[in-house]
Parts: sequence; C-alpha cells; structure tokens
Amino acid sequence: MPAQPQIIKTSHKPIEDCDRGNILTFLETNPNKIPDSKPVFVRVADGKAVTRAQAKQDARRLAFVLRNKFGLKEGDRIAIFSPNSTIYPIAVYAGFASGVVLTPMSPAYNAEELVHPLTDSGSQFILCHPANLSVARKALQLAGISPKKDGLNRIWLLDDGDNMATAQDGDEQDIRTLLSDSTLEPITVKDGKERTALICYSSGTSGKPKGVELTHRNMTAVTAAMVDGLKPDFQPTDVVLGVLPFQHIFGMAKFIHFALYSGMTVVVMPKFDLKVFLEAVQKYKVTLGILVPPILVLLAKDPSISKYDLSSLRVIMSGAAPLSAQLGDEVQVRIPSAKVTQGYGLTETSPTSHYTSVSNYANNKGSCGQLMPCVEARLVDEEGRDVGNEQGPFGEPGEIWLRGPTIMKGYLNNPEATKDAITPEGWFKTGDVGIYKNGHFFIVDRKKELIKYKGFQVAPAEIEAMLLTHPKVADSAVIGVYKPSEATELPRAYIVPRADAGIDLKNKEQVQAFSDEVRQWFDSKVANHKKLRGGICVEPIIQKSPSGKILRRLYRDRILEEAKAAEKAAKA
Repeated sequence: MPAQPQIIKTSHKPIEDCDRGNILTFLETNPNKIPDSKPVFVRVADGKAVTRAQAKQDARRLAFVLRNKFGLKEGDRIAIFSPNSTIYPIAVYAGFASGVVLTPMSPAYNAEELVHPLTDSGSQFILCHPANLSVARKALQLAGISPKKDGLNRIWLLDDGDNMATAQDGDEQDIRTLLSDSTLEPITVKDGKERTALICYSSGTSGKPKGVELTHRNMTAVTAAMVDGLKPDFQPTDVVLGVLPFQHIFGMAKFIHFALYSGMTVVVMPKFDLKVFLEAVQKYKVTLGILVPPILVLLAKDPSISKYDLSSLRVIMSGAAPLSAQLGDEVQVRIPSAKVTQGYGLTETSPTSHYTSVSNYANNKGSCGQLMPCVEARLVDEEGRDVGNEQGPFGEPGEIWLRGPTIMKGYLNNPEATKDAITPEGWFKTGDVGIYKNGHFFIVDRKKELIKYKGFQVAPAEIEAMLLTHPKVADSAVIGVYKPSEATELPRAYIVPRADAGIDLKNKEQVQAFSDEVRQWFDSKVANHKKLRGGICVEPIIQKSPSGKILRRLYRDRILEEAKAAEKAAKA
C-alpha cells in the first residue's frame, strides 16, 4: 500500500468561500470602506488620476461596447496588447463585467511571436496601444486573419492620453470613441470554478507558450488570500508603483485586482526606467514596492540612488525570481526605511502561493515564503516519495506540489499538458525544487528547464527551434547562465555549424564571425527578454543522451567549472 501524502498545511485561517461569482463584483465589495473619490490609478508622467468611481463607471461603459457594439458573447475572447496605462485596468474590469475572456499579451512580442497566442486563444479583437499597432497588424496578416470582423476593425487603440489616439497610416480608432452613457452591470457568474476570466500565456519547457486558463474563482481566491496572507505589510493606505507589466499575472493580481479591492493607489509606469522610478517614489511618496530582483540590483548598486528621497518606502516585496539574502541586505542598507521580503508563485497558481512577512524575513532570509491562505503543499522527490514532513536540519529537497482554489483550470487546447501538470487529486506540479524548514519554503533548484530573465520566462526549446532555421546552423542547445551582478539568468546558445557552411572550428576569426552573424540575426527576430545575452558558443557537436535529449546538465557543469577557473585566476 503506497504511503499517504505528507501534506503541509497553511498556518493561516481558511477562506470560507472562494467561489463568489464574478471577480469584478467581488473586487467592488470594498471591505475597507474606501471612498469612491480616492484615486486608484495615477499616471506617473503628470499625476492625472482615475478615481475608484471613474474606473468602475468607465469599465461598465466599455463592457457595454464589448457586448452590444462588438457583438461579443460570454466566453468570447479579446486580446490586450499594450504596455501599462491607466486605461489598461479599465479594459480588464470591462472584460470581467461583460463575461468576455481576456487574453493579455506581452507588449514585447514581435509579430511572429504574437501569432500563436492570438490564434490559439481565438481572440476576435485586439485592444492595442498605438506603439504596438504595426506589430498587431503584421500578426493578423501572418495569421491569415481578416483586419475586419462584421465590418468592424479587429484592432482598436487603447491609450490613456488626453487626446484620442489615431493611427498615422490606417483607420484604427481609439476605443474611447465608442463609449457612451450606456452601461452594463457585471454578468452573473454562477460557477466561478469553471468560468474562465483570463488566458495568460506562459512559456513551457518545450514548444510554444501555453495558455493558462484562470477562472473567476481563481482570481477571487487569490485576492481574498492576500488580505490575510500579506497582512500587515500591505495596507489600504499604501501608494504602490505599478512598474511590473500588467500583462503578467504578478502585476495583474497585485496592481489591478488587489488595488481596487483593498483601496491602495497605483502610480502607473508604462515601462521601467530607473530615473523615472526614483523620481516617482520621491514625488508620490510611494510606500510599497512590488519589484523583481533585477530592479533590486539597481537599488542596491546604482550611485544615483543617493540623489533621491526614498524614505517613504516601508516595504519592498520581491517576486517572479529568487531573491538572495545578500541582495536583500544590500537594498536595506541603501534604503533603511524599507523592509525587504519576497513571495513566490506561478502563472498557474494565480500567482501568489507563498509569502514571507516582513516580521519573519529577518530570520528566514532567502525564503520564498510560507503558504498563503487556502493553499496546501507537498514536497515530492524524483521517485514520487513525499519528503515534506521528514525534514532534517537542512531540509530534504523535493518538487513543490500545490493544491487549492488558486490553481489554474488548465492549459487551453492542451489536455495532455494539463494532465501532466495536475494530478487526479488536484496537485499542481510546479517544477521548482525546494526544501521546507521552520515553516518556510526555500527554492533550491528548478526541475523545469525554463530560463528566467528578469522575471520573464524563456523556453530553451523555443530558442533552439528558431536557431535551427538559420541556414548555417545544424544543431543547437540553450541554457541559462546566471549573472550575479544583474541577479538574473541570461540565455546562452551552443550551436553547431552546418558542414557546408565553410566554418573551420580551428579558425578563431571564422568562428567569431559566425557567432556574431547568428546572434545578430537571432536577436533581431525575438522579444527583448529572449535575446542571447549569455552569448553564443560554437561547438563541433551538441551533447545528447542516446534517446536524443539534450544533456543540459553537462553545459551547466561546464559553466560552473568556467566560473571556478575564473575565480581562481582572479585570486592569483
């Protein structure tokens, strides 16, 4: 008889009811009695504010457009292809109200990368920032999708400028031209567990990005969990800088959902710029930073930090990638008013599943956190044996499995991937290997082979497949190379030239020219986070197992040896 699972329980009180219908209706319950006149979103450039009342009213007006002017039905999909703006959350709320499923797309996508999520999701319209317009047009063309549907443009401009956005060389219009006084009350969602609210694309270890279906219940549960799980570090009076992409579930859940529910004010940044970031903290008296390790590296090391008054910052939460204890300490030295901590989660977990409170972090540095309310966990080794409650003094590692109402519905159009990721008992296999001690989880490795560049996920297989389309490349392997100075991994490629490419591997000049050619070609075709910042190594063969699987561990071992040799040489 197999051993019983060793389930690790949360120390928080349970959430009584995670299925509360439409997520927007839940977000508007306003448990902290925040006045509707309070700003919920503020434009960083000039301080122009969107009040809570305006956000809710405009969302209903846009919901009316989606249902009655676009003719969309409940369950139909639309894409949002835009950097952060103060109108982005309104589009999200409108989707919830109308019953339309939202598919937020990375604004860093190029046209080729946009085609797959656009077609896989079946999105019928694109709410697009003017800066992304040419990419969206080309993606429709590459996908063979008509630029119009029932006489309406497929693409509508989404911008929070004071004037209506216009296309310079086309007839796309600002979505605000369709708004009228007509409004739509949020559609009733009877089964929040099954009703999809968002399809967020997340890279897997192989193939193209997978569409993660997150339901109204998922988002309600994670929002409710944050109330108790992040207390007392997150407060309704907080001013938070909305710098992480709203398109990413980390930014979506914290800045768009939790802000409206809790009462926080979000100062919206379209993209990260250190000078703008520092000026905004000083100008708007930002109290809460929800950031990623590469930004913390700058806060710890950039000399310009001392020119600004950052004393309003009281909490900095890091997420999306592991935060080392050393980096956290360095930030606290530079910004003494701020207490640094971190959380953990994945797109598939909506996202936050773990959090370390500020009061606990000092004694558990490097921990990704304790379990959030309504989440339970197991640690499972490669033989399928639970190690969760059999910890030695240093902890025994195992893959983190999670279960609870925040776990995704599944991967869109991919039942096999869903089956591989979620057990019949509802356990989601995160692919991250951790240990458990003192009630805290520590990530020590990653079973999956994803590369994490500044919070973005990069699938090695996707890069390898693209490299093989170069006419001179015969084979390739891709891994992540960790760079401590930036606190992130950098994609590195190992490539083999074709026999007819005329590359003499003993000729350093030919090898370098070949490497430069391939890198320039590749970097011009992909989103910024996929660029081969870790470099290209030209090899005679790619190391593989007898079954043909790339032996990435051999390349990782090589990098470790190179690092040791470099350290030894530096000491000498």
